[in-house]
Amino acid sequence: MLEKQQAFQTAENQHFKRLEEHYQKAIQITENQHFDVIFDEIKRSIDPLILRIESDKSLIQVVITSLLKKIISPEQDIRLHMAKFDYGYSARVLDTKVTTPFFKKYFPKYANKETAFLTKATRSEVIWNLIEGQKLPLRSKDLINPFLQLIDKIQNGTINIENCMIYLLSKLYLLSQANQIVFDQTIELADFSDIININTVIRMLKEHFQSRLSSRLPVIAIFSVYQQLFKTIKRFENKILRPLNVHTSSDKHGYGDVEIWNMNNTPFEMVEIKHNIPIDRNLVFDVVKKSENTTIERYYILTTYEDCFTSTDEEEYINKFILNIKKERQLEVIANGIIYSLKYYLRFVEDYHAFIETYTNELITDAKNSTEVKDFHIKSWQEILKKYGNRA
Repeated sequence: MLEKQQAFQTAENQHFKRLEEHYQKAIQITENQHFDVIFDEIKRSIDPLILRIESDKSLIQVVITSLLKKIISPEQDIRLHMAKFDYGYSARVLDTKVTTPFFKKYFPKYANKETAFLTKATRSEVIWNLIEGQKLPLRSKDLINPFLQLIDKIQNGTINIENCMIYLLSKLYLLSQANQIVFDQTIELADFSDIININTVIRMLKEHFQSRLSSRLPVIAIFSVYQQLFKTIKRFENKILRPLNVHTSSDKHGYGDVEIWNMNNTPFEMVEIKHNIPIDRNLVFDVVKKSENTTIERYYILTTYEDCFTSTDEEEYINKFILNIKKERQLEVIANGIIYSLKYYLRFVEDYHAFIETYTNELITDAKNSTEVKDFHIKSWQEILKKYGNRA
């Protein structure tokens, strides 16, 4: 058994090195601008998928895994991506053991948490040929044909698979380089010396939260303000502010979006953040249930929804319920608007510039490691920093 495990490990290491070899060639081609060696057919086949990487990143990783399998096992029909298919193989195992670790090392922004084969489309029992593959439940229907056609070309050898791999990795490398330039510019913009107050900080955040697909931004703002509170508030002595989870993780679990834990690894204070969703009694019931038989002392439910609650009557009901919970269980539940809470928190922050820098750094950290923070969120924050930092 041990010998078998060692053999598998050796094979996985070899496959990983194979990917790295192709990556080094991709960097070389990119830096020398030798894209003329890549045929237009390859570019036409891959570019549509690259253009949609922010919303369909799993497909890129699936293609890399399929290319790798074809390179190491030319006889394998890569369209049969499940071991349960006759003459099939487990693409998911190869992706989990090799491709995902490779992406986490070199392209963390586009890496899947465990594997690319956990989405509804990639785990569906559909053979990836041009006919049956039409049943693929891809979120972006217009990518079904480009994906299937590319897989078909790789399988039938109508395009050079080595060059295909190199071109795909070179595009990922270019994206990563471009992102890093934007990140560096943003960090530089955050280092301004203009005098700012609570109202200015709140205006900056409110403007940023108005971006589309911005549900992650309030979470990062609260997490950033907690980092500042940990410096000054006695309540957080000997407490641990846990790193943010990635919302798109297949195995996301826990108590809240922002979590403070005791040193003995028990939960202490939790924050759940809703974006444009009014607070109702069911949300409160849920957090009370999650807190049962735990050491949680305080649980915040914060929302960006302007009126906070579904109605005045609902707010009154929730406030009475919260008082009862406090008496019966010594659990303090606080339901509020996120802007009100940020204003309150910022009163205890000694240096607003430090908060702005922390928020900026956390935005970039998130953008580097997932696609929840989009490129346009970073660029929008750049414009806000220029505006309030008086930079042209």
